[in-house]
Amino acid sequence: MARLMWFELKKMLTRRVALAANIGVTVFLIGIMTLNVVQNRQSNSEGQIVSGMEAIAQARSEDEAHAGPITAERAAADIAAYQERVFSRIDRDAVLTMTGSAVYDLMFQNFSDEEVYELYNPYWSMLLRPWRATGEEPAQTAARVTPEMAAGWYGAVSALTQDALDDGQAGMWEYTDAERAYWTEKQAGVAEPIAYGYVGGWGNIIDCSAFLVFAILAVCVTLAPTFSFEYQSGADAVVLATRRGRSTLVTAKVVAALAYATVYFLLCASVIVGFSLVFYGADGFGLSIQSIALSSPYPLTVGQAALITVGLMYATCLGFVCLTLAMSSRTRSTLAVFLADVVLVLLTGLVPSGGIGVLERALALFPLNFANFNMLFAAFESYPMGPVVFDLIGMVVAVYAVLVVAATPVAAISFRRRQVA
Repeated sequence: MARLMWFELKKMLTRRVALAANIGVTVFLIGIMTLNVVQNRQSNSEGQIVSGMEAIAQARSEDEAHAGPITAERAAADIAAYQERVFSRIDRDAVLTMTGSAVYDLMFQNFSDEEVYELYNPYWSMLLRPWRATGEEPAQTAARVTPEMAAGWYGAVSALTQDALDDGQAGMWEYTDAERAYWTEKQAGVAEPIAYGYVGGWGNIIDCSAFLVFAILAVCVTLAPTFSFEYQSGADAVVLATRRGRSTLVTAKVVAALAYATVYFLLCASVIVGFSLVFYGADGFGLSIQSIALSSPYPLTVGQAALITVGLMYATCLGFVCLTLAMSSRTRSTLAVFLADVVLVLLTGLVPSGGIGVLERALALFPLNFANFNMLFAAFESYPMGPVVFDLIGMVVAVYAVLVVAATPVAAISFRRRQVA
């Protein structure tokens, strides 16, 4: 069995197209992650644009300046301090009647560039997020927040979940009672106080995980000929006539394909994870996911969210491995198999949902669509099945697990029952 697996791996990986795809994608990922570091840009307190490691250090210093647990008392005190600082120089009532752009200009007229930079620190935007209206500047939101409102900061944070459910994704989806109960219970599990700080490396892993679709495509290129090439070359007549051609050999092909896909995916994932943690830092694994998006209802840390995102891409990879093998076992055309993979992996990311909730949820199950922070952890994507509700994370796992279980026997049985002249 081991010798057969090794033989099948050699067949897969020595084809020129497969070799080019595997090496090419690996080099591409190294290049794109290098650019991810080099082209990172931030504005510093002097209004200058810095890039690369200097930009990363700038972002780190901004977040670390406000790091720590945000208790209800701290939230109220910090909001009060922000209001006192801002409205000591501009009129609190006046900003409520102005446009956002006018308030932005007003800030620069009354504060130095360095002061404005600090007043626009993401920390303040997060603190004011429960009351922010679309298009508002932080100063305008702060003008509407009373001490009583600030004192109930965690209540306002919890209300964000109910606001999102009432909004129904801008009217695209009407949540059932079961869905409302599901999301309300999940949000209630978010630990207090929320831990805020720098999460650069783990956040970057989530942001860059979508690039793993190219690893999935390289795997599909490599595995597309697994069975179909036997048909094209006429080798199936010889292989299926051998003593183990309809039994052990088929198992060896499937196991070799899964083993190769796992190793290659881990290689590609290690590029993204490695670059992110080495250059952005591994700080913040245990910080609350709400430090990235306050409205997220998930009781997770940022590090856990990063691992979940990469894990979902791996589950997707295994699903496409088995689907590719099943299609390869059913046709002589390797090109047709690969084109089907391209459509499902890449082109589904280009299809607009058109505001149709059911279509949007179907498209969300494909890797280019779910591999981003907002879709996975803040978009309230749920799939009600009677009293049972799956969130997007659970549904992705379920769909690709079913694909593995259903497609693998199809590949094996189709090849075993192949009739040759």
